[in-house]
Amino acid sequence: MERRSSNRPIDYLKDSINKVILIKVKRNRLFRALLKSFDEHLNLYIEDAQQIFEYQDEEGNIREEHEVLGDIVIRGDNIIFINLANPE
Repeated sequence: MERRSSNRPIDYLKDSINKVILIKVKRNRLFRALLKSFDEHLNLYIEDAQQIFEYQDEEGNIREEHEVLGDIVIRGDNIIFINLANPE
């Protein structure tokens, strides 16, 4: 009998392949990208990556700017958290 339950964190990550995720890394940097693959060290290969910058404008509103980075690899030892794709 095949069980398709995502009980381990790695299973949730596998379920997010080819979906958009958010990744926070050291130095308070945040990325939004399409997860293409990862390895046993949690190195992530992501496509269409954007670095997200949040700042407060003169009126006190939180604004967001993006820097387009394209396809990049993020080393697993730099990752603080990953916001996985929503299950369908």
